[in-house]
Amino acid sequence: MSEFEFDSDLQSDAPARFQILVCIDGSDESYSGLRYAVRVGSGNTADLTLLYVRPVDQGLRSGGLQMRVARENMLKWGVELPGTKALRRGRDMLVEMGFMADDWKEQIVHTDTVGDPLGDNTTIYINDDGARISLKLMVSPSVERGILDECDIGDYDLVIISMAESAEAKKHAGYISPATTFTVATQHRGTVLVARELEEDHGHFMCVDFTEKSTQAAVKDARLAARCHCPVYLYTVARDESECETARAVIARARAAIEAEGLAVAGEDIDIGDPVECIVGKGRRYSLIVMADSSVKGLRRFFQTSVAYEVLTKAANSVMIVR
Repeated sequence: MSEFEFDSDLQSDAPARFQILVCIDGSDESYSGLRYAVRVGSGNTADLTLLYVRPVDQGLRSGGLQMRVARENMLKWGVELPGTKALRRGRDMLVEMGFMADDWKEQIVHTDTVGDPLGDNTTIYINDDGARISLKLMVSPSVERGILDECDIGDYDLVIISMAESAEAKKHAGYISPATTFTVATQHRGTVLVARELEEDHGHFMCVDFTEKSTQAAVKDARLAARCHCPVYLYTVARDESECETARAVIARARAAIEAEGLAVAGEDIDIGDPVECIVGKGRRYSLIVMADSSVKGLRRFFQTSVAYEVLTKAANSVMIVR
């Protein structure tokens, strides 16, 4: 692969592409999110950014020529600096899955960082059709801060981050702890997929309530699910028998909004009981539990923020918060 300069004018004229950020730390768990990102971007219809955040100056004090060589040849020369191996594994996975090829053009971008000799380094790959993959090694005071900063910088349609507590995951310098994942899911202003035992082909379990925001989230999820050919199942919870009629109306409204977009709903269901218990229990059989983020309060507090994030905490499988 050869370095080249991107033509910014041509890039600005190109139609907007779906943008996905995949946060990795080198653990097996973090790459499950990458595999799902490839499915969402099937046919190179999405641009991917793989992000590894390294805490500031982890003993990298050799400086001078060695650091310049490391920056300029981050993925080529086998330099085992924190994060390079993880990014290289991600790139190799993309090639193996057929999402990118070895003949994609390459550009390396470096940004100096105060207090750290390596700084921020990004390797960008692009093909002749304009598909782009970026491998970003970022230095930050903390992994949490680095991920949130990248979320703010990039205009991402979807952020994917793992929820791992294994001993293997903790060995990595850029370890993404459950606390970091939870903070990103709660503080980022966009849609976040928390990948946890992410199994494909089981569909999106889209939870809806009586708010317009929830209906909009259902449509947004249906669009995303269509990208990876995943079925969507609508679900809501009534507090008691008296709310069942309202629950059916909620499902009908969400279905109508999705079908108005030319998209399909594979199934629907209603339960009576505690929202968190019902969602966590019933949602376990699906690939993703999908919820709208809302602070709306009222008689039926189905999607009050505390409920949404209690599901995020208690669910055994992956959860996506749609914003």
